[in-house]
Amino acid sequence: MSGAAYPLDAEDDTIQHSLEYLKTCQQPDGGFAEPGRETNPGTSWFTMMAIVAAGQDPHTWTVNGTSAVDYWAHPGEDLKTEGTAELGRMVTLITAVGGDPHDFGGEDYLADLKARMKPTGQFGDFVYTSYWGIFGLAAAGEDTAKPLAWLKEQQNEDGGFGWMPGAESDCDDTAASLMAMIAAGEPRDSPPVKKALGYLKNAQMDDGGFNYGGSSSSNAASAAWAVQAIAAAGQNPSTWVKDNKNVVTYLTYLQQSDGSFKWTAQVTDNPCRMTAAAIQALLGRPYPILPGQSAPALSGQTAEAENTPAAATPVVAATSAPATGGPWEPVTVTDDFGEKVTITKEPLRIVSLSPANTEILFALDLGDRVVGVTDFCNYPEEATEKPKVGGFSTVNIERVVAAKPDLIFAALGNTEEVVDHLRKLGLTVVSLNPDSVQGTLKDIKLVGKATGKEAEAETLVTSMQTRIDAVETKVAGATERPTVMHAVWYDPIWVSGNGTFQDELIEIAGGENAFPDVEGWQIITLEKVLTNDPEVILVNSGTGMGGAENDLIYRYFAEEPRFQKLQAVKEDRLSIVPSDIIDRGGPRIVDAIEAVAADIHPELFGTEEETSAPSGAQSPGFGLLPAIAGLLGACLLLRRAR
Repeated sequence: MSGAAYPLDAEDDTIQHSLEYLKTCQQPDGGFAEPGRETNPGTSWFTMMAIVAAGQDPHTWTVNGTSAVDYWAHPGEDLKTEGTAELGRMVTLITAVGGDPHDFGGEDYLADLKARMKPTGQFGDFVYTSYWGIFGLAAAGEDTAKPLAWLKEQQNEDGGFGWMPGAESDCDDTAASLMAMIAAGEPRDSPPVKKALGYLKNAQMDDGGFNYGGSSSSNAASAAWAVQAIAAAGQNPSTWVKDNKNVVTYLTYLQQSDGSFKWTAQVTDNPCRMTAAAIQALLGRPYPILPGQSAPALSGQTAEAENTPAAATPVVAATSAPATGGPWEPVTVTDDFGEKVTITKEPLRIVSLSPANTEILFALDLGDRVVGVTDFCNYPEEATEKPKVGGFSTVNIERVVAAKPDLIFAALGNTEEVVDHLRKLGLTVVSLNPDSVQGTLKDIKLVGKATGKEAEAETLVTSMQTRIDAVETKVAGATERPTVMHAVWYDPIWVSGNGTFQDELIEIAGGENAFPDVEGWQIITLEKVLTNDPEVILVNSGTGMGGAENDLIYRYFAEEPRFQKLQAVKEDRLSIVPSDIIDRGGPRIVDAIEAVAADIHPELFGTEEETSAPSGAQSPGFGLLPAIAGLLGACLLLRRAR
């Protein structure tokens, strides 16, 4: 697609076909959902923006007389959230559909949003909550000078923005911050805008697209954010070329025959959400999107990077580990998805596609055979030095192939499409998906059998089971089973409900989940926390999703004025559990059980001598590492709903 063809017209076949697909995503309540799922606020919000961007009225998008606007005007439980970013999105949506953000469905969303702005101009605690706040203010015609000044102060030296102050720059947050600056009145030729464009230009991938960071592959969501930001800055994204490929062509290439857009070149994930994002980007409509608003005028010039172009991260060619002994006898295993996999030769080059898998491999003394890990594999320390092959659903297929693996250990978060694609390339893949503590022990044995480390796996599992039994024996004598809340995030509040790993850990450790009616990981309201009044509150360490030293989730629950009446807060039963150990189905799950048991029953685990001590490299103990997302392999979705 040439520069002259961008932006697309709303009548273009690409856009019309996409809108037809979005029609199939609309639900009886007026909202939107991915195939086979229930209505989702995030999917519904992006779809509403796509409808308005295409010049259509969402009031006319109806199912049995219920319109797309009705879903928002008469909010159900899934929309009752106090999240700062959600409030910013809500105000932008209300203005996009021609409503009054001071009075919509009986709520004054604009007042609620403005109340979240601190004296510094920051919204909430993060960069991402702040740019959503700016979008809301700009959409409503409010003063944005103070939050704009705060946002510009968060720009990193490389020109990019991270999701929180001081965080490493990434394409998504840089693109959103760039749009927010311009929406707030920052001149397009100002140094902050030029530097942000420079960061994006340096980050463009060889296929013309953009990724969210690290070694992950290009994806539709990140490409759409970048296209919108480039257009907001007055540049023509179709002239942004890398290796003879431009970002607009990359995005249109992802459209499928039914009109939907894929997540990556190999994966169809959240197609309604990806399609809605692509529509807005291809129409040249940056945020906030307002009715009747025209696309910004574009120049044909590419961005001039003010930074030295970043070198591509090399795929390090790791040497194969030596064979372990006699000749290899072919072995067949059945993975967690029922796939029978035969390993015909000894696996001396192994790629791991999840942090839990990596921890199992190193615990079985297979670290010298590992030639590829994900960006999230941070334990043990040696794993951080291994070549990176992408994220979870954004596995970088090219990097995996370049590692020349004999065996790949995949996980649920990698998606079935990625696994099938790897197998079609002739690679041997074993997929793990432990759904319980016993499932984790089973998978350790499975990995041992697949790699010729059966004896080591049996020893590790026996050791872990002994420690689990010791905890269960102790808590069996407890006089009570306190109600326990496990908080994954706080803005909005996410908790672990029934059917989760954490729910099982709480039960083993002698407690009861304070939210047994919550299915899986879900957002709950502050009022629900007050009503259920948990006796013990466990929160993930750090930021709940990686790397930061300040325990933000803990501080929130400890300092929120309305929580001072909670039993757990009044009785000082608010505890931090390292995110890595409680969110991963690997050897350190036992450390999590012991830590949770000590928090629930300090009377039984009151001294260091009484608590099982971690042993050796296989189980380093709890409390040693900062957090990084293991939960579902997708905590970015928890915090940004993007």
